[in-house]
Amino acid sequence: MATRAITFLFIIVLFVGCGRDEEGRSPAEDGRKIVRVGDAVLTVETLENLLPEVDRVPFTMNEKRFYVRRWIETEILYQEALRRGLKGDPRIMARLRSLEQGFLADHLTFIELRERTAVTEEEIEDYFNAHEKEYLYEYRVRHILVGTQEAAENVMDLLERNSFQWVANRHSIDPVARRGGDLGYLTKGNMIPEFEQVIFDMEPGEMSGIVKSGFGYHIIMLVGMRESLVKVQYDEVREQILNMLLIEKREKAFDELTISLRSIAEIEYYDTSYEPDSIQVPDEGEGKR
Repeated sequence: MATRAITFLFIIVLFVGCGRDEEGRSPAEDGRKIVRVGDAVLTVETLENLLPEVDRVPFTMNEKRFYVRRWIETEILYQEALRRGLKGDPRIMARLRSLEQGFLADHLTFIELRERTAVTEEEIEDYFNAHEKEYLYEYRVRHILVGTQEAAENVMDLLERNSFQWVANRHSIDPVARRGGDLGYLTKGNMIPEFEQVIFDMEPGEMSGIVKSGFGYHIIMLVGMRESLVKVQYDEVREQILNMLLIEKREKAFDELTISLRSIAEIEYYDTSYEPDSIQVPDEGEGKR
């Protein structure tokens, strides 16, 4: 319930006050009224519209009471903020505009990707057949993890003169560093995608270049391979393949959507130093204050 409450409260903050029209009147009278705070009226219809579609599961009466109580508390605070003139604060107006932009953009993306990214059973079977060999083996992997590109380049230099285990013990920030970076035997579907993209094309004893992931920068070594102790069946990995294909299709569809919209949008840079080709895109986490 806590997760649903947090989601609900975020939406309330974004749309608080939506229970009144431009003249301060209540919404359409055909909605069954639940509660009123000043001029704002919460109806059953409004409450249902505030809840995200993915959360359309039966609510208990206690949950409904909780949500209504939170709506009342938020509305009371909202009305007091209006009374104090806070809505005219330029920072508040900018934040509200940003929240509205983000919410509508995310909702449009959800609608578009839902329509464009269906995965058929035939596509799942084709992927399994094309990659079946990858499911037949287990891959013993070592890696060195560092936090920056510069540190990764330094590690690559050290590996020219030292063993992989020696460098991993001294420079990797992963907890397995004390084992020479040994991750043991891994199987398809149990590695991060960035590992799978390189490991399946490597030979035992081969070392990768610098591989970036959400954890940092890796240098990977494929120590060896062995046949899987248990043969993987199609039904066991079907959902895994489905989710992977969905992610790939969504990424592609999102890129296509933004490229097509950008091609017809009127975009003019008044300060050309902000153009994408003029700046270096920061890594995740950079630029945060």
